[in-house]
Amino acid sequence: MSTGRMSDAWLFSICVFITSLAFYVTTMSHTVFWWDSGELAANARVLGIAHRPGFPLYILLGHVFGMFPFGEYFYRINFLSALSAAATLGLVGFVWWQLVFGRLRPSSLLEGLIPVSLALIAIGGTYTFWIQAVRTEVYAANIVAIAMLWGCTWQSDRGESGDSSGVRWFWAASLVGGLGMALHHATFASVLPAFFLFFLVVSKRNQWGRNAWVIATALFALGLSVYLYLPIRALQDPELNWGWTRGAKALGWTAVAGTDAYAELAKTSLAALLSRAWAVSQIMIEQLHWGLLLFAIAGIWQWWRKARAWMLMALGIVITNIFVTALLVSEVAETNADIHGYLLPTIVSMAFLVCGGVYTFGRLLASVAKRYLPSPSIRTVLWVSTITMVLLLALAPGIIYSPYCNLSHNRLAHDLGVESISGLRPNGIVFLAGTNWDFVLRGLRYVDGWRPDLTVINRDLLPAGWYRSWLLSKHPELAAYPIPSDSIKLRPKLWAKNLAAAGFPIYWEFTEIDMDMVGQLVPAGHLFELAAKPVDVLGTSLLDEQENFERNSQFYAAAARVPYDYDAKMVWVMNLYRAGMYYESRGLLGRAKELYQRALSVAPMDETVLAAYVRVAPDRGFAFILRQDLTDPAKQGNVLPTP
Repeated sequence: MSTGRMSDAWLFSICVFITSLAFYVTTMSHTVFWWDSGELAANARVLGIAHRPGFPLYILLGHVFGMFPFGEYFYRINFLSALSAAATLGLVGFVWWQLVFGRLRPSSLLEGLIPVSLALIAIGGTYTFWIQAVRTEVYAANIVAIAMLWGCTWQSDRGESGDSSGVRWFWAASLVGGLGMALHHATFASVLPAFFLFFLVVSKRNQWGRNAWVIATALFALGLSVYLYLPIRALQDPELNWGWTRGAKALGWTAVAGTDAYAELAKTSLAALLSRAWAVSQIMIEQLHWGLLLFAIAGIWQWWRKARAWMLMALGIVITNIFVTALLVSEVAETNADIHGYLLPTIVSMAFLVCGGVYTFGRLLASVAKRYLPSPSIRTVLWVSTITMVLLLALAPGIIYSPYCNLSHNRLAHDLGVESISGLRPNGIVFLAGTNWDFVLRGLRYVDGWRPDLTVINRDLLPAGWYRSWLLSKHPELAAYPIPSDSIKLRPKLWAKNLAAAGFPIYWEFTEIDMDMVGQLVPAGHLFELAAKPVDVLGTSLLDEQENFERNSQFYAAAARVPYDYDAKMVWVMNLYRAGMYYESRGLLGRAKELYQRALSVAPMDETVLAAYVRVAPDRGFAFILRQDLTDPAKQGNVLPTP
């Protein structure tokens, strides 16, 4: 590789990095987002211990970025994801440039520039890649570590036999591998076999010897030592501590390793695994669409001819990553952003194959044009039209997923969280039924300082002994009221009623299994307040106050944005549906009908909500017409009509 080519690669890589960083910073979220975003940001702020496996390296990186002197805290830690995504594109762009010009040997700069650029544009605009670049999550940092492995692999592969620089890059890759396991260990581990086999081949070719592997193993272990943060920090009793009760190392390491999940994984049949793997691969096909997929198939042939080891490594990453993802998830849903995070190694490897396919198509087209189109002007028109077509194929994912991934003005999670707790009575206790809402509030409370006086209890986590131990250690006033239990399970409803009778302000996330509590629940915004005794809400101002809250809610007013945020849509529809169930059980059928109708305005095909609407609608035949009317954008998300 000439010095000129190397300088071209660096210049290209820097341009890709700067352009993509500007793009992702422009479209990234400025506040809390759904699921793990709030929990990870909160742990980074207080140097806590996040949910298993703890993500120690990410927590430390997030804490460092949180100290940067610009923007609000969430902006800074979201910037970590944008920076990681941009660095990933810059790094793999550098490697692919070297491989295209070093192995495929294009006849001109433009002939090599176009396939690398189009492959990077295509990958950067997919939902799989883009959504990880604009929110607080471990996946963007995880994929930049994998991109570093691509870089170390190329540097190691280009050395001559006996060249000591190659083995030093192998050692660097080993250290990166250990550190990467401290980001998202399951998905990172899915790529290690492919890199290991590649280095094994390079090792034999360059005759590195046994000592090289001993040092590599030590460096890998050194990277893994970041996990020592967890027991060390647990001994200090941090504000947030998932699974490490006052430094209980045995319990904590079990949570990190996920040994309790191994039994469930072992029960997975081969047929079920293959079925889920196929469903996962369909997500990738949907992301790349058939045009780019055909280029990837052509790329397999091209790289097999010119860089066989690299093609096998890329295919190995795709296969192992898809099967590990299929093994980890029990249900494959395209709307689950975490599944897309698992699949980042696959989308990057597929883009590498696309790069080779675009190059192959260009060479074939040039050969045909030179033979059958002697006119230079006609060849120019052909080239311009072809490049335009391929560019549109590369831009297609970004155009399609822009409404879903541009989070610069998406404050839906923030609005739900703030509206949920801002009006609650001082020192209230909030019982939530799942982690999504809990994590949003965790981010707002520990990062932005919203309502630190509240106690938020996750009902799903209460059965875990470590969670109860942590909860009571942070809120000793609750220890005076033991959690009732029978011989089978805890009884959190009875506990909440006992706390309400003792004078604590109790707020409850109402779900389908809480119908027995309706008589004591009073609407309180997105939540319900639990009264010590049954309350008759009819003839009181409570209903008027609740309707006024819903009319002025920023969350409920965002009906036009909700369909482009999968989690917001789920919460939006579910909250209205459950509130409708509450009013229906209270005999307020008109009020229930309004709420069901509003939920259907965003999810007109939701059979559960539609069935509930038919149950309370005066004209049950109207349900079929409603399904059609509510697909009209002008009617979606309308403000509740005045009774």
